[in-house]
Amino acid sequence: MDQSNFRRTIFAVAGVSLTIALAACGGGDGEPGGSTPQASAQQCATHGTCTPSGPTTNAPVADICPSVLDYNTTYTGGSGAGEFLKIQLDSRQGTYRIQILESAVPKETGTVSPTRAGVTLTGTMTHPTRPLPTAAQNNCAYELKTATASDGISQAIIDPANPPILFIGHGVAGGGIPGATIAYNNPGLGGLGVIPERTFPMYPVIAFAETETDFAKVAGQYNMLAYHLVPSSGELLNGTNYAPATINAVETLNADGTCTVASGTCKSTGQPWTLRTADGAFESANDNEMQPYPYLYKAALLQDNYSRARGVMIVGKLEGKLVPVLVRVGFAEIDLNPLDFKLRVDDESGIGLLASASPTTAAVLKGGYIGSGSDFKYSASALQDNVAALLDPQDLSLTPTGAFQMDFTQTKPGVVTTVDNSGTSGALITTGPVYAHLFGPDANPTFRVSAVASR
Repeated sequence: MDQSNFRRTIFAVAGVSLTIALAACGGGDGEPGGSTPQASAQQCATHGTCTPSGPTTNAPVADICPSVLDYNTTYTGGSGAGEFLKIQLDSRQGTYRIQILESAVPKETGTVSPTRAGVTLTGTMTHPTRPLPTAAQNNCAYELKTATASDGISQAIIDPANPPILFIGHGVAGGGIPGATIAYNNPGLGGLGVIPERTFPMYPVIAFAETETDFAKVAGQYNMLAYHLVPSSGELLNGTNYAPATINAVETLNADGTCTVASGTCKSTGQPWTLRTADGAFESANDNEMQPYPYLYKAALLQDNYSRARGVMIVGKLEGKLVPVLVRVGFAEIDLNPLDFKLRVDDESGIGLLASASPTTAAVLKGGYIGSGSDFKYSASALQDNVAALLDPQDLSLTPTGAFQMDFTQTKPGVVTTVDNSGTSGALITTGPVYAHLFGPDANPTFRVSAVASR
């Protein structure tokens, strides 16, 4: 497809599918075949058989989210920072609560530990300052305005220029949560292991109102797309800080929680997955100090096999489908005491998605989605046939911000290759109600997870 035709297709998809992408209003597709509307009108006028007609109206659409949210609903999920968390919202009071159960994010800037694991963030929320195109959409989006940590110490950044926004659907919450500033420069290491300061205004997140806790129901062969960051670079000197680490792999999860792979080693788990009591998730940990949770990057700074880095798998239940989300929770411990010296930095952290390693179709993906990604931007997308149109959900003009084409040939069943108008290639996997898209060069890739907003 040449660029001009591709551009016309993008705008056509964006135009006819905005009801899908953002559930803005009702409407239907054009006739799949047969005579044109003009020809039909001429024919009925000739024979006097035209039906009465009135002004065009939008057909009603289903609600995008529950009409009222309260703390009786808990969304369990993960963030791109390598956090396992639970989210609760009260739409009447305009408040929220985020319980961070596992985290790789240090409580304070300039340190590597302790992290904000075990901390609860509370605050106020309103509908977005920059409203979404329709009242229905806006009523299902919540901008976090303030954040207070339960310990009075842990950082939780709210950047007014790029605030955390949660987009709520039926059974799913996605978007962003409060961010943090990461840095480390202990002079006791003589300049080694320095982590330059970097502020993350928000962290992308996805969470589910219902999760699966029977691993036998999760077992199967999966495609895995994941994106991690390595603040330490995995090296003491001359490394690339905040290096991205990604994967596009096929692995088999067995009913007993173990993992097998055709060649090499599994990256989705080290130890077998076990159920976390009362958490609604599964965990793979190094409690026996034998096998640290696998990393995607080339190295970690470990003086021995000890690491508390761990994996958490949240298996959401959405539209009758299982949606496994993987979180790698990084770990760092530095103690310069000569009598008890510790340098254990396994801080690679991030998020990934598993989807069935079986062929998918355009019909499965057709719909409107909203989500966020490693670029710390929110994106709405309309997927129809082999084209995906992207929009800024807070741009009232609904002007497409980009698009990509999808190739459903699938040399790896379930992995849809993509290419955008600039020639940038990528890979997409889907569970149906959620898709993950990894694209761009290895040195600077983008990873986005989007959940369905409307069909």
